[in-house]
Amino acid sequence: MRSSSLLAASALLAVSLAACGDSGDQQAEQAVTAATQPAGAAKGAAGNPQAEGLLAQAEQAANTGRDAQANDLYQRAVALYQQAGDLAGQGRALLGLATHTRYTGQGEVARDIYVRAKSAFAQAGDALGQARVTFAVAELERARFNNDAALAGFRDAAAAFHAHGQLGLEGQALLGIADSERRLGRIVAAFGTVDRARAIFEITNDRAGQQVADRTRDELVTYIDENDETRLKLAYDINYADQGGSRLLEGLGNLGMGRLEVTAGRPALARRFFAEARTIFTEMKLPNGEFDALAAVGDLERRLGAADAARDAFERAVPLLDRARASQSTEVRAFEDAATVPLAERGALMLLAYADVAPPADAARHLDAARALVPPGTARIDGALLLARGRAEQRAGRLDAAASAFEEAAATLVDPAHALGRAQALLARADLERERANAPAAIDLYGRALEAFLAVRDRIGEGDARYGLARILAATDRTEANIQYRIAARAFDELGLTQRAQAAAATARTLN
Repeated sequence: MRSSSLLAASALLAVSLAACGDSGDQQAEQAVTAATQPAGAAKGAAGNPQAEGLLAQAEQAANTGRDAQANDLYQRAVALYQQAGDLAGQGRALLGLATHTRYTGQGEVARDIYVRAKSAFAQAGDALGQARVTFAVAELERARFNNDAALAGFRDAAAAFHAHGQLGLEGQALLGIADSERRLGRIVAAFGTVDRARAIFEITNDRAGQQVADRTRDELVTYIDENDETRLKLAYDINYADQGGSRLLEGLGNLGMGRLEVTAGRPALARRFFAEARTIFTEMKLPNGEFDALAAVGDLERRLGAADAARDAFERAVPLLDRARASQSTEVRAFEDAATVPLAERGALMLLAYADVAPPADAARHLDAARALVPPGTARIDGALLLARGRAEQRAGRLDAAASAFEEAAATLVDPAHALGRAQALLARADLERERANAPAAIDLYGRALEAFLAVRDRIGEGDARYGLARILAATDRTEANIQYRIAARAFDELGLTQRAQAAAATARTLN
C-alpha cells in the first residue's frame, strides 16, 4: 500500500522488524491514514478541485501498483497547483510524488523532489508540511542505512510534530528514532524512546501503534545494551575468579554487578549480588568489603523510599567502617588497593546517605562525622555534603537555604565522574521548587535532571524525575503530564515499586 497520505506509516512499518508480515504492514498503514492527512486538505479541495482530484487519483494509482499512471497524475497535479499559485497544494503533490518515486526505487531522484516539496511548504508558511518532508527524508536515510542522518531527521520531525500538537505523528517519529538508535547500538536510549511512543499510542488509543511499540521493545530485549557490555565483563570476572580460587576478585565482581543492577533498575538482582558479596567478604574477614556491601544496600533502599530497610543497613555498616579503618591486615590493604575510591570517602558518602533517613538529631551528627572523615577540597564529598545539608534544611522548612545548598551542590558536582550526584542535586532542587509552586523553575530543573539521569542510565532517578515533572506539568500541559506519568509508571513497575506504579498510572488515566 503506497500513498503520499501515508508517509508517517512507514516509520510504524520499519520498526516492527521481523514481527510484522505484509498483512500487518497494510493494517498499520490503514490505522494511521486519518492521522497523516495534511492539514488544510479540505480547504485546498474547495479552492482547486481539479488538482485535488488528480492528487486523489494519483494516490489511488500508487496504492494499486499503477506506477506510471501515478507518476503522471502527480506531475499533472503539481502543474495545476503551480498555475494556481497554491504553494501548500504544490508541496503536498510534490511530497506524494517524491514518496512514490522513492517507493519505486529511485531514492536520489526522490531526494531532489523532497527538496522542492520542502521549499514549497516553507514559502507557504506550512511548518507542519515541512515536518512531514523531514520525516519522509529520514525514512529515505534509514532505508539507505544512513543511521545518523535518519536519527537526526526523525528527531527534528518528532519535535515539530510535538510543537504542532500532532501527538500520533510524534509517536510514529519516535518509533523511527528508536529504530535508528537500535541500529547505532544505543539500546538503552531506544528503550526510553519506545516507552514514550507507547505512552502516546495509549493516550491516542492507537492499538496498532501500541502493538508495534510492544514488539519493538520485545525486540530490543534481544540486543546487547550498554549495561549488558559491563554485565558480561563482570560475569566473566566472577566466573574466572571462582575457577581460579580468588575470593577477593569474586567478591568485588559481585559488588560491581550489584552496583550496575542498581543503575539499570533491577533492584532484586542488585540485592542478591550485594548479599553474595557480603557473604564472601564475611568469610574472608574483610570488614571494608562487608561495609561496602551494606552501604550499597542501604543506599539502594534509601533511593527506593524504603527508609527502615536503609537505616537498618546503615546502622550495621557503621561499626564495620570503624573496624576497617582500624585494621592493618594484609587482606584489608589488598581490598583497598583494588578500590577506586578511598575508604574515608566511601565512609563519608555512607554517612551522608544515612543522614537522609535518620531523625534530625542523628542526621546532624552523621553530617558532622562525614565532614570529619574528609576535609573540604574533595568535590565528590563536598557536593554530597551540600546535597545532604540541603535536604536537612528542606525538612526543617528553611527552603531558601535548601535551594542555595542544592544549587551549590550541582555546581560542585560538574565533573562527569560525579554526574549521578549532580543529577540528584538537580532533582532535589526541582522537588523544592515544585513545593514552592515555582512551576517554571521546577519544569526546567526536572528536565535537566531527567536528561542527566538518562545520560548515566540511572533508572531510579529517571522514574523520580519523570514523576515530579508530570506532577508540575499537570496544571499547564495535561498531555505531556499524561505521557510522563505513564513512562514513570513503567519505570516504577520495573523497580518493584508497585504502589507508586499504580498511582502514576491511575493519575495518567485521569488526564486523558
